Amino acid sequence: MADQAPPVATPQVSDTPEAAALLLATFSEFYRQEIGAEEDVHRTLPFYGTALGIVVGALAYAAGRLPKLPDITQRDGLIAFWVAGALLTMAIIDAVFVLIFLSQAIARRDYQRVGPEAAIRARVAALQASYDAITVSGRQQDRKLAGDVQQLLLESYTKVTPINRELNQRRTRFRAFASSHLVRSLIWALGATTVIFMVDKVGYFPKVTP
Repeated sequence: MADQAPPVATPQVSDTPEAAALLLATFSEFYRQEIGAEEDVHRTLPFYGTALGIVVGALAYAAGRLPKLPDITQRDGLIAFWVAGALLTMAIIDAVFVLIFLSQAIARRDYQRVGPEAAIRARVAALQASYDAITVSGRQQDRKLAGDVQQLLLESYTKVTPINRELNQRRTRFRAFASSHLVRSLIWALGATTVIFMVDKVGYFPKVTP
């Protein structure tokens, strides 16, 4: 049986303090970015509300200017009626999808946090007690504890940041779907109101009595 190579020990941060400090600063920045991105979707909600308000206004205008189908006698008027109706229907459908995807984007997510502080403090106290038991004291103990704390924080960041990033990516994907449907809804609503306005001016539609 061939001899197996001995496992390579994973280096601790105490072996490379400068690299560990750089990693810790980088990981903490990544963590803050993902935590900040958690509220990005909520900060964009006023934009979606304003845009959907434009769609609703266009639908209200169309409802006020679009005549009843039996009142239309001209062939061109009938064609314009069905075109405008199809555009309005697509605008409504896309607006509904906007609300669906936004509700998915703002749904509660189980974001992870580094800590809690009491657990980290208890871990440091346990490490300190273990060093006291083997008579490691003074500056040497402080250096070892600093390296252990860095290692603990790096492990915490490595564990929680990818989870938060995946949750943010999922939210961003839903928000992208909502944005796509919102743009299409605005296009359909603008197209419908344009058709109704032009056909009404040409005179293919009968005058709508209030």
